[in-house]
Amino acid sequence: MELLAAAVLVLSGPAFFLAVQANPSQHFGIGRWDRAWLADEEDFYPPSRMEGPFRHPDGTVEVKDFVGRLTKKRASLQLPYHALGSPVEIRVRCHRFGLEGTVFLAVNGEPVDDFVFAKTSYPWGGIKAVIPQAIAERGPLSIDLVTEGGKAPPSHLPSDLGVGLDFVEVTPLSEGVLLLPTPRQWIGWFLFLLSGYLFFRFLKLGPWARVGAVLALAVCLTAGTLVFPTILSRALTLAWLVLPACMLLLWMAELADEWFPIRREIQEQEHE
Repeated sequence: MELLAAAVLVLSGPAFFLAVQANPSQHFGIGRWDRAWLADEEDFYPPSRMEGPFRHPDGTVEVKDFVGRLTKKRASLQLPYHALGSPVEIRVRCHRFGLEGTVFLAVNGEPVDDFVFAKTSYPWGGIKAVIPQAIAERGPLSIDLVTEGGKAPPSHLPSDLGVGLDFVEVTPLSEGVLLLPTPRQWIGWFLFLLSGYLFFRFLKLGPWARVGAVLALAVCLTAGTLVFPTILSRALTLAWLVLPACMLLLWMAELADEWFPIRREIQEQEHE
């Protein structure tokens, strides 16, 4: 039965890989639950509420509140997106708050383009660039934003302001793209399933019940990857620690029950 459980863990790998392929275009929000995307959190200011226009496909503009981050003049993002067989388009929704300046974009250590912001720039228009296939295939996307030039920001903004950042969208430009999960995603996936199996074993479930529970857990993770790829990717970074923590709490509860026999005797008397 242990071999059957191991087979479920192994076979869940191809299911995870295929689920990743279902979402070639991905959206990485900045501001909430975004630490997994920040290469160095010191390059960013704490999340803050901002306001800006969103342009709809029909050309209408709607002003919305959202949570984003201000960056320093040098800021780096590390996105869990590794594409093979296709160039990718990156859209960085950002704004200089009416300040002039030039933002230099580099991806995976290679300069890609520079973008000039002027006082008349459309607010929150952002940056859009095509990343050549040879650069995109080097590994998960490492995005560097370097801001230079322009006048000093007003007093209500940081003196070393780079840009206000809302989100990053990545879209492959070829249909035959192949997405590779990052090592961190693979580790988080298998550790979560393994900790789930150990948790069900700790609960003293029967052999078939343990296998069925792990299989159900793998199906739920696969479905989550299909529907909410970036959310699940962030959650699995530390979510696998939840089940061991639950086992620890249950074990401590059992010890407490053994350490306080008088309380147990009182409870037994009340039941009588």
